[in-house]
Amino acid sequence: MVDKSEIMEWFKNGSDDAKNLIDLKWNAVDTGNYVILQSDKIPFALFMSSNNDGTISLIVRTGIETATIDNNERLKIYRILLILNRRVELVKFMLDGINEEVVSRVDFTDQNLTKDVMNIGLNTILSAFYLMVQALNLQEEFNEQIIERMAMLIKSMFENGKSRDEIKEYLVKTTGIRDEDAERLISEVLDSNKPPSSMYQ
Repeated sequence: MVDKSEIMEWFKNGSDDAKNLIDLKWNAVDTGNYVILQSDKIPFALFMSSNNDGTISLIVRTGIETATIDNNERLKIYRILLILNRRVELVKFMLDGINEEVVSRVDFTDQNLTKDVMNIGLNTILSAFYLMVQALNLQEEFNEQIIERMAMLIKSMFENGKSRDEIKEYLVKTTGIRDEDAERLISEVLDSNKPPSSMYQ
């Protein structure tokens, strides 16, 4: 069983040229209730919390608050989140806090948590965030930020021995994108050795 201090060491002992997300250089700040995780390579902060039920959560906040928006728009967002929860394994999409902010969350059991499992969780929540951006029509705001991270994910899986078919299967299963879109992303990243021009063509 790992504790919070050991997990924080995974994030702190990284480098900017790492192939895996967990091996990047992270700034990990323990606030008491949760740990704020930030990396120059990731365009948003992640929040890690230890829960009373023995689970550990990674959370990405979108900044989208639904408490005071128009009822029709709020219902539209609720419906999208329900659909995403049926489509994506491991990651939960929900509302959090008094302002009902849209967040995505992945949970781990501390008994089974390893550095590799945490890396899978980081990849999964990144992919899920991409899908949520697409579903909520926030492409313009997040496109440039997300494509670089998705390109890194594809390159990392390829360099760790995954075939193109295995990468495509992962992207389709995790993010819910279509086969042809996954194939295009993989081809653009691996064949041209640069991020695709757009994730949402």
